[in-house]
Amino acid sequence: MKLRNVLILLFAIVAIGSCAKDPFSTRDNELPTTKPGTLIPPTAPQIVLENLRLSYSELVIGNFIQCLDSAFVFTFDFIEVTPGDTVWDFSREVTLTQKMFSEFNANKANQRITIQFGLLLDQPDILLDTTATIIRSYTLSVTDTLGTVKDNFHGIARFRYR
Repeated sequence: MKLRNVLILLFAIVAIGSCAKDPFSTRDNELPTTKPGTLIPPTAPQIVLENLRLSYSELVIGNFIQCLDSAFVFTFDFIEVTPGDTVWDFSREVTLTQKMFSEFNANKANQRITIQFGLLLDQPDILLDTTATIIRSYTLSVTDTLGTVKDNFHGIARFRYR
């Protein structure tokens, strides 16, 4: 019986002693995180839009690029507007967006950029087995740090997923 009590006491002392730390000591500095923003695994077309929105709010070009296919082509609605540059492809979109993100990163203290997508009630999502088409209105907003809108850009975007 005494041997059992001694072993329990010895075990308790070892357990407490091995866990004890000086409660008044300072902790080591942690290295800054280099997390490249938020990227949700794209298991549905709507998640791709959320990743696109997050890439704008976090200004992470790598996440923006992952939202587009390398065969991306921008097409104008010729009925609504006179087309601008009709050779707008993946590389031009990435180049322009990289410049825009760099500009906003450099001026974070003064301005922010956000993009919001809205459902169009007369344009339902078309979700098939291996393809999807989603049409959304969008508003690209430039605001100051207080949230005052400096510029808004509106449009309608059609996303085709294959």
